Amino acid sequence: MYKNILVMTDFSKDSDYAVEIACEIAKKFGSTLYVFHVAYLDPGFTVLIDEQEFAKLAKKMDESVEQELEQLEEKIQCLKEVNYKKVYHRGVPYEEGLKEIESGKYDLLVLGSHGKSGVKKFFYGSTAAKLARRSPISTLITRLPK
Repeated sequence: MYKNILVMTDFSKDSDYAVEIACEIAKKFGSTLYVFHVAYLDPGFTVLIDEQEFAKLAKKMDESVEQELEQLEEKIQCLKEVNYKKVYHRGVPYEEGLKEIESGKYDLLVLGSHGKSGVKKFFYGSTAAKLARRSPISTLITRLPK
């Protein structure tokens, strides 16, 4: 039924739960799971800092994201039982998510209903709603059980 499943993560508890659900679905259907993270790094920052500082910031962010993705496999044991790949972009989460979905290789999108709080919530908070409205594929929005 689902050959390729895309799950978005911002490394919050809510998105960890979405990854767990997506992983269980992938296991059940023998699907490939794509764990997708978008780091918000606005190119407009180059107005505030020079290009070398921007490049250092981007490199530091890339290293941090890679570390978070590695830790995800330790937190979510199911990932060791499925074929999964890591996908990482920089940009606006909603825009990059839509571009990735529209690449045409996915059958299902899974994401958590709430992202991280504070500044990250500002960037991720409406991502689920926007993607659910505009996604050309089936979308499952998870909610942490109480």
